[in-house]
Amino acid sequence: MMNRVKNFPDLRNRSKFLSAVLAAVFLLATLTPVFLSVTAQTLSSATIRGVVTAEATGAPIPNAQVTVPLLGLQTTTNSAGEFSWETIPLDDAVVSVKVHITAGNFGDWTLQDVRVLRDETLIIKAMLEKSPVTIVIPPPSNERALPPESIAAMGAAEAGGPIGAPGDFPIPHTIRVRVTGDPYCNTSIPYTVEVVDFKEYVKHVLPNEWWASWPGESLRAGAMAAKMYAWYWIAAGGKWDDADVYDSTCDQVYNPAVEYESTNLAVDFTWNWLMMRDSQFILTQYRAYDYQCGSADCMGQWDSRDKALNSWTWDEILLFYYDPAALEPVWNPPGGFSLRFNGIYNDEENRVTIPIDDPSDGGPGPPVDIGTQDFTLEWWMKALPGENSADEITCGENKDWLAGNMLFDRDRFGEDRGFGASVAGEMLVFGVSGDSSGDLTICGTSNLADGIWHHLALQRSSSDGWMQLFVDGVLEAEGDGPDGDVSYPDDYIPPDLCGISGDQPCINSDPYLVIGAEKHRSSSEHPSFSGWIDEIRFSNALRYSADFMVPADRFSADENTVALYQLDEGFGDLIHDTSDFTGGPSDGERFYGGVINGPEWTDDTRWYVAPPTPTPTPTPETPTPTPETPTPTPVTPTPTPDTPTPTPVTPTSTLVTPTPTDTPSPTSLAPSPTYNAPSPTNTPEAMDVNADGKVDIVDVQLCINVFLGVELDPDIFALADVNGDGNVNVIDVQQIVNSILMG
Repeated sequence: MMNRVKNFPDLRNRSKFLSAVLAAVFLLATLTPVFLSVTAQTLSSATIRGVVTAEATGAPIPNAQVTVPLLGLQTTTNSAGEFSWETIPLDDAVVSVKVHITAGNFGDWTLQDVRVLRDETLIIKAMLEKSPVTIVIPPPSNERALPPESIAAMGAAEAGGPIGAPGDFPIPHTIRVRVTGDPYCNTSIPYTVEVVDFKEYVKHVLPNEWWASWPGESLRAGAMAAKMYAWYWIAAGGKWDDADVYDSTCDQVYNPAVEYESTNLAVDFTWNWLMMRDSQFILTQYRAYDYQCGSADCMGQWDSRDKALNSWTWDEILLFYYDPAALEPVWNPPGGFSLRFNGIYNDEENRVTIPIDDPSDGGPGPPVDIGTQDFTLEWWMKALPGENSADEITCGENKDWLAGNMLFDRDRFGEDRGFGASVAGEMLVFGVSGDSSGDLTICGTSNLADGIWHHLALQRSSSDGWMQLFVDGVLEAEGDGPDGDVSYPDDYIPPDLCGISGDQPCINSDPYLVIGAEKHRSSSEHPSFSGWIDEIRFSNALRYSADFMVPADRFSADENTVALYQLDEGFGDLIHDTSDFTGGPSDGERFYGGVINGPEWTDDTRWYVAPPTPTPTPTPETPTPTPETPTPTPVTPTPTPDTPTPTPVTPTSTLVTPTPTDTPSPTSLAPSPTYNAPSPTNTPEAMDVNADGKVDIVDVQLCINVFLGVELDPDIFALADVNGDGNVNVIDVQQIVNSILMG
């Protein structure tokens, strides 16, 4: 089977890989002028949007003047206090700017050194007061050493043991935060306690602990770590006498003024998941790098980024660093989950594969290998208008179903005896190839690309080859198809090579049923499916003889169900067959990844029910806080857990708002107390782009990513600029390749 890559490229195939890289370098060199001219506008732009409100009342402030001098931007807020700029051209991947806001009787509001990122949306929430407010965003803390007083206050990493259980401590609605306005840990300075909506808290922690430009899977892992860290302390009754956490590196850096769209999406995506160990909360700490952790239950932020770049998913990253642990839904949606395919053609990702034969075992294939007997294949599907681009095909005695956006592919490379389904002209298409008995493709008539869930069923009679296609219980097409057995031949040895380039082992694709993509990757002209798929059932009988009422409930297994995929996992790559049919289970595997990662887990189903809104838990009144002596066991920064969607909560009226003047804003994760800032003796050399102490294929990959604008981190850019000319281009890539080839 296609093995999922969990490590960086295998150097046993280094010569072949490097040849491909050199070819890529040549191609990049050839296309550079065109690439730069065509993509300058799309790769070097950003979005800024925000809202301006009165801190005292929360009311929007219209007609406020908002300027970003460095970028030449100026605008006025609308009646809702909102402002925005789209497609802002940027000269660099990261640009630090000052945002200045003035309005009527309010003091000036200034946000200094906030980072505008390429292909990212910066979200600003400005709360104006009568006095001037200045918020300074320092560099991410994993790029600089902490002040001595902050290191002293942080102390050693916490070793909190597992506590409680989800049933004892339901997902929090709010969290109590000691607000100092200082991102550095210092328990001796004044603070106020604010009661903050828990989800909003996590959204204002993540961009200050993780780079918003990092891969989405790293951001999702960070969102979970940040959420579970905070949830742990809420469940413990608070880390501090009057609060759950600090707003600084004593816990996690929290700044309500700045968000990014990418980090918000990561929080939203993981919000319905919690991570436990033996049904107890664990303290999910994290540091800039894994080597700084020094104990279990600690994740390296940069390491999470590297794993995400190497196709690890958020759940795999979490379960690697916090092992043993288990992910559970906060609220189990009645409709379960579905898979969202994105239609991106890819050699081996963006698909689900189900083995239907093992030529080496000498036995029959798994029960899902239908086609010997009568069969019914049915599922639920949703698609949006315009997402599946395949044109309407000519139905009849042909294999034109292969030209549609692929839903199910169970053909054989260059051979008869197969079948499949696709979407062409936004209608369902069903095709069968007999065992040297001809081909037939039949076509539905309903437009499926309407954003609505549809029940689809395909049937074939084994005795005469009669084929039927149902959409929402209506028989839309039928025909006398080819006779004979169309199952995959047991122990069949496929051709040696398949694929678009003719050099891929057929054994890695032929004996599989593939969902969402063309199985052999024989040509990019066979497009992938874009949309949602749920509840897939394979039966060894004809379930429908005429028009029928669409099932109101989710599928259940019976004596004729040979495979059932309800897609209730919600995360991970194992796709369970829950039919309990003899000879099973016929489990499948999700191959996640691609230019746009997919297929993605989602709770969008035919039976979707919105999660319940949590009831706010009364918060005990706390006395007006005063500076206190440093606590002997303060915390190192770590993440907070996610929760079901809560409604925003206004800070308790008795709480005192922290003084905003000259308040530094949050930063990313603070290094451990023993961390030393890189010096000339330990700074990674150019060419070692990922700073792992060696120059290899990974450095080539990262250098190319920087050149293409995929990798935006300034540290990576500096190391990828091998010749030190201030640019990263094909010359730098070639120098790294030459270094590897020369040993």
